[in-house]
Amino acid sequence: MQPAPGTRTTDAAAAVEVPGGPLRSDRREDLLAAAARRFVAVGIRKTTMEDIAREARAGKATLYRHFANKDAVIDALLVREAARLERILVAAAGPHAQASARIEAAFVSGVRFFVEHPVLTKGRDEEPGILLPRITANRGPLVQMALELFTGLIEVGVTAGELRPVDSREAAEVIVRLILSYFSFPPMYVRVDDPTAAADFAHHLVAGGLRAR
Repeated sequence: MQPAPGTRTTDAAAAVEVPGGPLRSDRREDLLAAAARRFVAVGIRKTTMEDIAREARAGKATLYRHFANKDAVIDALLVREAARLERILVAAAGPHAQASARIEAAFVSGVRFFVEHPVLTKGRDEEPGILLPRITANRGPLVQMALELFTGLIEVGVTAGELRPVDSREAAEVIVRLILSYFSFPPMYVRVDDPTAAADFAHHLVAGGLRAR
């Protein structure tokens, strides 16, 4: 999905930072950014702890002080991306006054986050057995965060009488499952890679199904 002309790309692209760029003071973040770059460049399975340390211009001892092994790096990266996703969804929903509009905006931004995310899409396409279970099984950090955020948005709308009196957690689960389905499978009739089509779908069928009649 390409952003509209004149707009900035989503924070998802920031998961992979420019090699050789300035290092931040937070060493753990530097290491995770380096891991993300290597995962995109060569894949998760082929990336070694030594590769990550080299990419971060750090010693292996520094890397191992923060992460016991590569699995710990992957898990920490997903926690970091869950926090990034939360910021994106909150920013998308914030400007809107109506509950349905907040849900629409958050849904579209959530889909865009997943389908444009360089690490997640690389893992989905080339190494699904590594990343997908961490995303979907036992409500990983990305899913858990999205469930809580959409539950809150729906609860506010139901309380205000803007939305039908639905179970907010069940409705949030449906929305999150929709987002994951568009990430996991290529678009068919609903072209979520087209901003206009995605917004229209969110307006009529996602939030539309929740609006009070």
